[in-house]
Amino acid sequence: MKKIIFTILVVLIIFLIYFFNISEKIYYVSLGDYLSYGINNFNSVNNSYSNNVKEYSKEKLDNYVNYSNYDDYRVMDLINDINYNKTVIYENKEYKLQNLLIKANLITISIGMNDLIYKSKIENNLYEYTDELLKDIENLFILIRKYNKDKIYFLSFYNIIGNESLIDYANKRLEILCNKNKIKFVDISLLNNYIISGIYPTNEGYTYITNKILNFTKR
Repeated sequence: MKKIIFTILVVLIIFLIYFFNISEKIYYVSLGDYLSYGINNFNSVNNSYSNNVKEYSKEKLDNYVNYSNYDDYRVMDLINDINYNKTVIYENKEYKLQNLLIKANLITISIGMNDLIYKSKIENNLYEYTDELLKDIENLFILIRKYNKDKIYFLSFYNIIGNESLIDYANKRLEILCNKNKIKFVDISLLNNYIISGIYPTNEGYTYITNKILNFTKR
């Protein structure tokens, strides 16, 4: 009887060790635009915040996939890609986007700045447009939450359109939407301090974003 109990305890301990080691593994998926991609003003790729987070997590990293596009990628583009379950090829491996969302236990998203940049050049009533954009972002949240109930971090807007009050308005609304959908709102509104010209951050800017995300993951 004692041998049976001992055997059961050994098996249970091994299972618990295996279970907790597996549960600590990180399956990281980064979604988004030029910030996730990591491009700079010289049209070369820096260490993006996504890559920095991956490197920070490498001891526990199970897998990492960066699905991003620096060429005018917008909120509806990402929604459509998810709905159509687009095939993702990353580092010579093929994935389905919906399956990536299901498997991920860490997701970061940076998207919406291209939408604002484009409209700020042609639109007079930016507040109405921003409200519509935020509705699209909430639809994106709802869609992603269909596939994933784990940790999601969404980057805020920052002011490269010369309209500080609009960015403040958008970020306050965005934070409410993030809280509503149990998504972490990552405030990068001071990213302008790390931009020399154009819209792309310096290496220090990408480090600034990384640290903002890691402030949440360390908690």
